[in-house]
Order: sequence, then C-alpha cells, then structure tokens
Amino acid sequence: MNSDEEKTWRSIQRKEQEAFDNFYRTNYKYFFLAAFNYLKDAGLAEEVVNDVFVRLWENAHTIGIESSLKAYIYRAVINRSLDALDKHQRRRRRQEAFSRLPEATVELKEMEACELKVRLYKAIDELPEQCRKVFRMSRFEELKQQEIADRLGISIKTVKNHITHALKQLNKVVTDWNSLPLWIMVVSNFFGL
Repeated sequence: MNSDEEKTWRSIQRKEQEAFDNFYRTNYKYFFLAAFNYLKDAGLAEEVVNDVFVRLWENAHTIGIESSLKAYIYRAVINRSLDALDKHQRRRRRQEAFSRLPEATVELKEMEACELKVRLYKAIDELPEQCRKVFRMSRFEELKQQEIADRLGISIKTVKNHITHALKQLNKVVTDWNSLPLWIMVVSNFFGL
C-alpha cells in the first residue's frame, strides 16, 4: 500500500467521515464500472458498490489489508458482483423449470412448497432463542459468521454450533415431510442457495 492509500485507510479506520467520503467520490466510478462489467445492470452495480463501501466503513477496524486499499475493494466488488450474478441465474433457472411443468403440477407443487415453508418457519420459531437469533441472522440477514459473533458477543464456534443445531432441527421437518425432490427445490429457494 502506498503512503497516500495507507494514510486514507488509517483515517477510515479511525472513522474519519471526510476521508471516507473523498475516497468514495474519487473511486466510485472505477468500482461501478467493474461491477457493471459483470452484472450489465446499472442499478444492481450501484447497489453492489454501495454495499461494499458500507461494509468497509462498518468493519474497517477488523479488516486487514495487505496489498492496496483500491485492490482490496476491487476484489470485494468483483466477488459481490459474482454472488449477485449467481443468485440471479439460480432464480432464473428455477423459474424456467416451473414454466416447463404442466399448470396443475405447478399449482400442486406450489401448494406443497407453501405447506413445507410454513412448517420450516414454525420449526425455526421453536428453536431456542439464541439459536433462532443466530440462524435468522445467518440465513435471512445473510451475515457472515464473524459478523454474527461480533454483534452477539459470542465466539464463531458458538455461531457454527447454533447453525448446525438449527439445520438438524429443520432437516427433521423435511425428513418427516418425506419429499426429497421438493425439499431440494424449496430449501434452495428458502435459503437462497
């Protein structure tokens, strides 16, 4: 990291808003174009870049940057863009698969999926409080395990144990439901896989 970048990074870590804003304004277009190159969607590219910058601001004190600040953010933007692209492609494939099924089958599958989803939500609500909180932060808020651990003041191992416990409980619901193909479809949709 050159001395200017290092100075900017230290300022951001100290939560100096002006340094952060200047860096954002100076480099936004570069990161936006990088995201747009993958996503081909201006709104989504803007969302990705802003999300990366928000996370950088929120987690600056825990981030260790070895190379350059700009290279670090560029890699984060590309990774986030690829994640967004992957989610979009999976959603499109599911929609295409449903569109090929006869209409009555689609309605039946949708009803079964809704029933299973209700059972899964009920099972989540029945989890112990801390386990439920960790699982929701992981699956619904899409937080990383370290972020959950930091927010709740617990270890990553405890976070992993809670998620494992929750998944075992949800697996029992699915096993009782006795519908593997539907399980694969619903869970992939339910958990954004």
